[in-house]
Amino acid sequence: MNFRPNFTGTLLMTANASSQNAALPSGGGSLLRVENAGANIAYCELGSDANMQALVPTANSGGGFPVFANQPALTVRLRAGDTRVACVSEGNSKVLFTRGDEI
Repeated sequence: MNFRPNFTGTLLMTANASSQNAALPSGGGSLLRVENAGANIAYCELGSDANMQALVPTANSGGGFPVFANQPALTVRLRAGDTRVACVSEGNSKVLFTRGDEI
């Protein structure tokens, strides 16, 4: 699958031990390219709730999907209504989110 970014920009989010929540870039697109430019695994959740939190998975609970550090970008298909992202990391990581479409 090839990814074509839209032209509304990229969201840069700093993930740390406290879950962060932000609006996704607007402009449409059914895909989200996620890239972790930090040194630690980040865990992300997608949804529409401004109070949503991402969790680090444990033996007793699930958590956000992992975005590994310094790996090729991960492409995620957005669900209808996904307008926000929450991220958490056990260290500091810079996570980039870009909306786009499949070509």
